[in-house]
Amino acid sequence: MPMATTIRRNSMTMITTIKMQIELKKIAEPQQLEYIRELYISAFPAKERREFDELKLLLADDDCFIFQLITESGTLAGFCIIWEFSNFVFIEHFAIEPGLRGLRIGEKTLSVIRTQFQKNVILETELPSDEISNRRIRFYERNGFHKLNRTYIQPSYGSNKPEVELKLMSTNVDIPVDELDSIIQLIRKKVYGVEQAQ
Repeated sequence: MPMATTIRRNSMTMITTIKMQIELKKIAEPQQLEYIRELYISAFPAKERREFDELKLLLADDDCFIFQLITESGTLAGFCIIWEFSNFVFIEHFAIEPGLRGLRIGEKTLSVIRTQFQKNVILETELPSDEISNRRIRFYERNGFHKLNRTYIQPSYGSNKPEVELKLMSTNVDIPVDELDSIIQLIRKKVYGVEQAQ
């Protein structure tokens, strides 16, 4: 059963890690976004994210889900922003609190996303330019993602923000060119509000 169906009914899904239990909890009200403000702003460069107040608009979009990752003690462990489309899921942002990294929270969260959505999962990551970006790419590769051999430009998040060359990664290693074109156009149109071709 797709994760989105379960979430709409129950608003949360349970994840078990080796060291702790995690609750993937859907954010439904604008005031709940304040719980992720600091991590959202600190985890991503300004050019690679929306202005924080713009997240409120996503709450009304049936295709988009913003989740808090909550530990069994009630601590915020991270968050993720997911878009569900007919044949794939797009992870727009995904971050774990620095003090809780190394507990396999990220690994288990990706596993649950893959299992429950039962669709190809696509995400963006930095180009492999330094040790941090290479380590992040290796993390995704260990968790079943593959770099796609395609030049990809992340559209601007606003008039004062530049486009950014990133790398697309996918759990499906073999995506036909025409299908990948359609996927990218849908991401550009739905996630970034860009109509024209890349």
